[in-house]
Amino acid sequence: MIGSNVAVFLIELLFGDLHFAGGLPLRDGIVEYFALWPLGSGHFLPWQLFSYMFLHEGFMHIFFNMLMLFWVGVQVEQSWGTKKFLIYYFICGLGGATAHLLLSGFFGAGGGPMLGASGAIFGVLVAFGVMFPDMRLIFFPIFIPIRAKFVVPILIAFEIYSTYNASSGDNVAHLAHLGGAVTGMIYMLIMSGGKILASRRNPIQSQWGNGSVNIPRNGGFFGRKSGAAVDADYRDVDSYGGGVADTKIQDVKQAKVITQEEIDRILDKIAATGYQNLTNDERDILFEASRRMEEKK
Repeated sequence: MIGSNVAVFLIELLFGDLHFAGGLPLRDGIVEYFALWPLGSGHFLPWQLFSYMFLHEGFMHIFFNMLMLFWVGVQVEQSWGTKKFLIYYFICGLGGATAHLLLSGFFGAGGGPMLGASGAIFGVLVAFGVMFPDMRLIFFPIFIPIRAKFVVPILIAFEIYSTYNASSGDNVAHLAHLGGAVTGMIYMLIMSGGKILASRRNPIQSQWGNGSVNIPRNGGFFGRKSGAAVDADYRDVDSYGGGVADTKIQDVKQAKVITQEEIDRILDKIAATGYQNLTNDERDILFEASRRMEEKK
């Protein structure tokens, strides 16, 4: 997504002054047809519900949006897989667009076109906060590392405050931010059957994530007490929890004892440094533990 947004921005930057046959500059034509216009403006087109996410107003706008997407989106995408991440991203963006279209008039929030990926990014930020609550983020203008579980509520509270003070004229679509965040939470609750918030100590990913694991802590997994050993013939998987690694077929049948302490250590490592920093062996352990837990349900 970062590459797509940057590519569109560069097209506007490099070729925006080119004119169509009718004399309309390319930059103005992009805003005319692809930014999200109000329903009663006479400029609204259905595809604008998605195309507005790829447009940005100036360098600082796209810089901070892409910086936030990089900080939180990479972790979520690696946990879920690209396909499911993109579905979630566009659904959140659609939720942000819908909230802006339906509610902006009620709150007196502008009548011009809206553009920017912020609505979708707020949805990704919510997912990050749920999945990695103890990871620290630094956000402008407070350059102090703060845990994600605190950052997300603070940002949402700020957006609510700003929505009710739309007369401040900051030219920011706060309703789109809130719409993306609320849509993301509703989507995760629906897809997880309401269980996404059930395990506060599982910072990895949701039940529908690609290569995901869902291993409870402190109560032991597979219904055993903490510290109990579990004999497992775990298989070697690739770096994203995919198929069996061809070069390690001979290791598939090797038995390994997995303890609850080992699982807790790996979960703590994920909370501190992220899922992508696990070794292949650590990913294999989580994959196998999750698989066996599902078999015993």
